Amino acid sequence: MYTTSNSPYEHFFHYTSGRWLWDEESQQRERFLAFNVQELQRIAAESVGAQSCVSITKFAEGGHNKVFRLAMDNGFVAIARIPNPNAGPAHKTTASEVATMDFARTVLNIPVPKVFAWSAAANNPVEAEYIIMEEARGTQLEDVWDGKTISDKTNIVKGLVEIEKKLLSVSFTRYGNIYFAGDGFPGCEAAKVVGDIPAELKTGVEERFVIGPVVDRDFWHGERASMDIDRGPWETPQDYLTAIVNREIAWISSFAVPKPPKDIFVASEAQNSPSSHVSLYKMFLRILPYLLPKNKALSGSTLWHWDIHSANLFVEGNRITSLIDWQDTWAGPLFLQFRHPKLVDFNGEVLLKLPENYESLEEGDEKARTRKQVEKSIVLYTYETETDKQNPLLSEILRIHHGRTRRETVQFAANTWDGDIIPFRQCLIRIERHWDELGFNTPCPIHFTEEELQAHYKGGEGWNQRADFWDSLAGFVSRDGWTSNETYVQALEMFAELREEGLKNLTGKERLDFETQTRWAERKG
Repeated sequence: MYTTSNSPYEHFFHYTSGRWLWDEESQQRERFLAFNVQELQRIAAESVGAQSCVSITKFAEGGHNKVFRLAMDNGFVAIARIPNPNAGPAHKTTASEVATMDFARTVLNIPVPKVFAWSAAANNPVEAEYIIMEEARGTQLEDVWDGKTISDKTNIVKGLVEIEKKLLSVSFTRYGNIYFAGDGFPGCEAAKVVGDIPAELKTGVEERFVIGPVVDRDFWHGERASMDIDRGPWETPQDYLTAIVNREIAWISSFAVPKPPKDIFVASEAQNSPSSHVSLYKMFLRILPYLLPKNKALSGSTLWHWDIHSANLFVEGNRITSLIDWQDTWAGPLFLQFRHPKLVDFNGEVLLKLPENYESLEEGDEKARTRKQVEKSIVLYTYETETDKQNPLLSEILRIHHGRTRRETVQFAANTWDGDIIPFRQCLIRIERHWDELGFNTPCPIHFTEEELQAHYKGGEGWNQRADFWDSLAGFVSRDGWTSNETYVQALEMFAELREEGLKNLTGKERLDFETQTRWAERKG
């Protein structure tokens, strides 16, 4: 194993882009990975035809990957991406990401960085899985978006709609992750595609690619990694949703351990009751077939990049030149994956031109806010009108009756035990309440009693207070305790004050439990 003692690259192995207020040791452990830096440099240089790598820098890291920039002696620059231990299942995560990028670039003709070398097995000279690819062409949109003219912005949005059109151009007969046929393992099936593409291309896809098990972390987190559960590929979207329910019921039945009743992190009695979770999942199973849209095309297996935002897009002028970060992309039900791209999302009042009194407004915040409102409105309007023309299937998804409730029910079902039971139950309550509006002619197969509803709303009051608290900290402290390096001391001080306030208002065992559970926030000295 590559040793890290006295290594000049020690900071390459650790997560260094922030801190956690609590459970930091565990969080760091999930993101720590030592590897052979010299071997990564050597392989990268060879893969691009250079004699040597003259410099390597860590220039980005997220929650699951570290990204390095390698400059070569011939002036070429390559990017190396190394997954953390928490990125997903070993081998499959990297193998699928590379195959997906290749499919998007060579089959769909989407501007995606070309991969020069990769390994999905850690038993290589680098001693870690890696992907070495070309540097994204252009400038990261995040750095220049605010300075773009409205004309440039609308042209970029039109380019985004074109990319989504390419993603929609094919769908698959199975639901799962894409892999190269040569990397196939038991359970993979040929990647058969349907769509308006030449027969020759369809044959090429079947020969080069397969659809296999998902790498979605919800199917591999903790004990789930060693459980015998259905990870696909699936024939129907209903099979996929059923697998989520069966996975969580199996995990809860075997591994869910209730916290002590007085634990400050217990949101409600139901949250701490395994049987309450299982009961809701069984309800979900009964309404599951009804969640899917009547138009089967909306649930088609589609490779969809759901995380299109300014940090993942690169441009030259007003033209998109690269789309990065394909790790979590899979061939899944379209209506569950599609949403407004973050780049165009706007929840305010749509205002497509400056108001008549604009010139009379005082220079300053109000005038700037109005300009920003008009600009965001035009960007959203451009996206929606272009989508109507180019990708009417996506517009239809936006018009599904109670589409948000349908999608959120699946979203909140992912992990209610470590997540939260209340929003999942709220979705099920909404479905029963709006059953007739959803257009079903049969009686609703689930029912909540008045007593259950009252208990839910009572628990919801506390949930809303906690949600408001965390919303107020957005951008400062996240729910898992993450904060930036710059705000760490300030955040720790704030929680220390909250702890002292709580200790003043508690007595007896309740105070003792609270004191023990919040000791991480105790002021030192």
